[in-house]
Amino acid sequence: MTARELLQEERRLFYVACTRARSRLVVTAVASTEDDGEQPSRFLSELGVPVEKVEGRPVRPLSLAGLVSELRRTVADPGTTPGLRAAAARRLARLAGVTVHDRPLVPSADPSAWWGTRSATRSVEPLRDPDQPVPVSASMLEAVMACPTRWFLTTEAGGAGAAHQSANIGQLVHALAQRVATGEVAPDLELLMGHVDEVWGRLHFRTPWSAARERERIEVALTRFLAWHDGNPRTLIGTEERFETVVELDSGEHVRLQGYADRLELDADGRVVVVDLKTQKTAPTGPGVQRHVQLGVYQYAVDHGAVDPLTPDGHAESGGAELVQLGLPDGDAAVVQEQPAFPDDGPERRALRAAMERASALVRHETFPAVAGDHCRDCEFKPVCPIQGAGSVTSR
Repeated sequence: MTARELLQEERRLFYVACTRARSRLVVTAVASTEDDGEQPSRFLSELGVPVEKVEGRPVRPLSLAGLVSELRRTVADPGTTPGLRAAAARRLARLAGVTVHDRPLVPSADPSAWWGTRSATRSVEPLRDPDQPVPVSASMLEAVMACPTRWFLTTEAGGAGAAHQSANIGQLVHALAQRVATGEVAPDLELLMGHVDEVWGRLHFRTPWSAARERERIEVALTRFLAWHDGNPRTLIGTEERFETVVELDSGEHVRLQGYADRLELDADGRVVVVDLKTQKTAPTGPGVQRHVQLGVYQYAVDHGAVDPLTPDGHAESGGAELVQLGLPDGDAAVVQEQPAFPDDGPERRALRAAMERASALVRHETFPAVAGDHCRDCEFKPVCPIQGAGSVTSR
């Protein structure tokens, strides 16, 4: 196409845009103060109407997008008079109906394309079987309490990322601790580190020094475990035990508590103590241990039939729960953090039941709102989160 043909086509498109609505139009253009900046169309003078120059910044961008934005704000503003709102709606409808080659010329004018105006989509199949209790684990409860949106995107929408290297190391320590507890492997540090070296080549580290550092962390954690295990006065009755029990909440909803406990032990009074081994570099504070959801769920499950009867009256009673910290950077011994046994009518149990009520209600209604908090700092879903400004906004 020659330069003359390009000029004619540009003129034709300009006239089409000006006459498409078949009504009176206001044609606007912006003139830059610089000679080589943006200037009005060369065809503006061919319209046969006077051109009025206005100094100053316009109240809105002098563009089609700016016009649509102002009309949408006018329609949505509750302070707008009914007449003005109706006039803006008519103009939006007119713009939405304009097509070129059977395609909308201004799709953003159509309310069906506006974010937040459509109702939430629902799956044909319910998230959980409505005829069965809602499955609730300690990890699920913690995640839903922190941010229902993040839990849904991670576990239900398939957004879970690859496990961090620290998780692999934790699994290795737990596996060896279980084999020692069951008598499968002798409680000998050199022997245990030999098992570590057998699988060490399958783990991936960024640098040789980071691999050496992590191997040292495992050796320290196993040393602490062996010392704690040897001095533990309670009787071990199970390792990596799966527990499951159905409980009825105050609302009448039934939930199925389920999960795995690292160790189940009996204290001197015949009560069940649940022990959870931890390999992280940080530990919760004292008040954090009292509110620890995982330990609270373990205790609640024990008191509600998750463990086989251990007493003549056919009941297993919780004697509390413990976190055994093996991975802290300071000290030579494992740090034991105890959560005492809670009464069923105490404030801790009421708070736990309230959390289970909320989690089960969200799952039943399939409503997962986003909640802001410290977890947002390292959330992988921040670009699509409806309450964050990063990235594009999507519906949920």
